[in-house]
Amino acid sequence: MQILSDVYQTRKRNLLLLIKYSTSRSDFADLIGSGYNNLNQYLSQKNPKQIGSKFAEKVTTALKLPRGWLDSPQDENTIKVIMKAHNTTGYDASPQQNQKNDDETSSLNQNNPLKMIPLMNILKISKGENLEVTENIDETKNIYAPPGIANPVAYLIKGTGYSKPYRNGYTIICEFSGAATSGAETLIFTKDEKIFAGEFLYEQDILIALDSIDGEKINILKENIARISPIKAFLAPDL
Repeated sequence: MQILSDVYQTRKRNLLLLIKYSTSRSDFADLIGSGYNNLNQYLSQKNPKQIGSKFAEKVTTALKLPRGWLDSPQDENTIKVIMKAHNTTGYDASPQQNQKNDDETSSLNQNNPLKMIPLMNILKISKGENLEVTENIDETKNIYAPPGIANPVAYLIKGTGYSKPYRNGYTIICEFSGAATSGAETLIFTKDEKIFAGEFLYEQDILIALDSIDGEKINILKENIARISPIKAFLAPDL
């Protein structure tokens, strides 16, 4: 079984390779229509911002690539051709910068053992309807999950109207309860049994802000939150 483990690391690896074959990080930021400082937030060595689905789509749209292209490991030679087509191939980039990108990419590519977890829950998610979790009573199976997730839990997506990882048939793997970082896709469960999904924006003293899957900014009071479940990986339906 092939797993698209840790989509954020995969996106970052691909992004680093795209930048490697650009003339400079600044030129790449201009190419995708992102400010230089904004781009650096995703590449910082200390507490980097997660590459959420909206920023990933911004990159693929600017480079005229299919939606979701950034989410799967890409061949370095293919990336080199893509950047050459945009006339930004980074042969003039400094050896130090290219070596730094190589080191970061290599670090993200290290192989880690996988573990099995049961897939017992369905997350019902459709346009215009409240999100709902039900037990998968038809079939319970085990799936592979990436290491390093505390108390992983898996949900099979059922519904229509949304792109991956919330697309019908996909499986998302979450940390049952944990802290989300800016840009990370996240599920939030409230004490009144509501469920919210979307990109985690920021946390303040009394509330958490979420860019919901419907494109609306939602502020949720911390006192009303039962748990936060950051999405760590997802599986395509044919896996």
